[in-house]
Amino acid sequence: MFSFADHAGFFLQLCSHAIALFENTVFRLFSFFLIALLAIYPLHKLIHLLPILHYWRQMKCQCKITCFCMPIISINIKQPVPKKTFMVSLLLPFFTVNPALLVCGVMFPHYIHYFTMLAAFHTGMCAIDLLYLKAMAASPKYAVIEEHDRGYEILIPQ
Repeated sequence: MFSFADHAGFFLQLCSHAIALFENTVFRLFSFFLIALLAIYPLHKLIHLLPILHYWRQMKCQCKITCFCMPIISINIKQPVPKKTFMVSLLLPFFTVNPALLVCGVMFPHYIHYFTMLAAFHTGMCAIDLLYLKAMAASPKYAVIEEHDRGYEILIPQ
C-alpha cells in the first residue's frame, strides 16, 4: 500500500517532467492546466460547503485516495438541512467556478482552450448536482434534506 507521501511525490515528479517536456513550446503552461484540472474537484467540494458551514459540528468528512493521487472527498451532515440552503449549496459551485473560468478565457484568449476544457470538466462534475436540484425542485417548500450514503432523502415536516 502506498502512503500519501508516495502519491504526492509521484505527482510532483510527474508535474516536473511535464514542465520540462513543454518548456520551450507553445504548451509551456500545460503543467498549470494539469494542476488546475486536479484542483477543480477539491475547490468544487469546498464551495459546496460554504452555504452549510454553520453545520460544521454535525459534519463528517472522509477523504480516500484513488488512482495514485486523486482524492475522493465525501461530506455527510448528520442533521437535516433546509431545502433552500441545500439547493443553494448545490448551485453555488456551478455559478461561481464556471463563470470565473469563462471570464479568464475571455481575458486570456491565447489560453481559452485550457479554460473551456476546465469549464467543460467542471460542468460534468456539476451534472449530478443539477439532477439532484431537479428532484428537489418538485418537493414541498418547507421540506428538509437528509443525506445518506446512497444519496439524499427529502423529508416533509408534519
